[in-house]
Amino acid sequence: MKKLMKFGVLPACILLLGACSALPKPQKKNAENVKTEQSSSSTSEKETNEKRIEKDADIILRAVFTDHSSGFTTLMGTSVDKWKKGITQSYVDENLSKYTPEENYTLDLKTEKFPPSKILELFDQARFKVLATIGDDFEITKVEDDGETATVTFKSRAIATRDLANLINMTKASLFENGIEDVKALEDSTDPDLEKRLALVNNFLFYYAFDRMNEDFGYIAPREFTMELTKTKEGRYILNDENFIELRKSIFVNEYSANGAETRKGNKSTDSGSKSDSSSSSSSDKSKI
Repeated sequence: MKKLMKFGVLPACILLLGACSALPKPQKKNAENVKTEQSSSSTSEKETNEKRIEKDADIILRAVFTDHSSGFTTLMGTSVDKWKKGITQSYVDENLSKYTPEENYTLDLKTEKFPPSKILELFDQARFKVLATIGDDFEITKVEDDGETATVTFKSRAIATRDLANLINMTKASLFENGIEDVKALEDSTDPDLEKRLALVNNFLFYYAFDRMNEDFGYIAPREFTMELTKTKEGRYILNDENFIELRKSIFVNEYSANGAETRKGNKSTDSGSKSDSSSSSSSDKSKI
């Protein structure tokens, strides 16, 4: 009986071994297939990241060129208004030391007094307002992922600063008629601080022309600009203050608008040849804008 059991078990084991040996052997992945899969995954990741960069860049440009705030707070961690106020305050802090003591540089009008700190604040706020007239008719043409940073190329119209300078001179003449005799005196002064005083007055006139008086001005035809963004730990792309300053400098172009170019109020710009050459002195230093 024991022998029968042994012989009965043996064939079953043989059958089991035979069945196991008949199973298909697992195939090894071809090295080329692995490389193709990795390359495809890398390409897909790159495309996803570039779309993220483009989306974040769009949010930022809309905030700068239109004051549109959708998505900005989530991206930048603050509202558009607070972000702008922070940049303006930094601008005031960086430049106020040139004008101390403040009472020596205060612009005294008949009805109001403007100390340097207030003029610098109003000037920078006016620059933001001018930028916000550009509108959302921009186009992101290229995105480069540089790892911790990203370079975004976009096409947009720009601010014609020679148009602005011409209007500032007109505003100056208008204010003379209204009694700003100290401005006249400054221009004839031999004061060693004359250049600083005039720079401050021009800052005030910029604010007065494009904020209080809401003067019209022309734009430069669309051209390409670049903007550098910084990657956050959450994988988003933000515009730091330093890179914004560089962007703003580039958008204020030291040229006249072309004849027939659209203006801020939807009019047509006049021939640049007829514009006053006297504006060149106010516009030659791009850093003033």
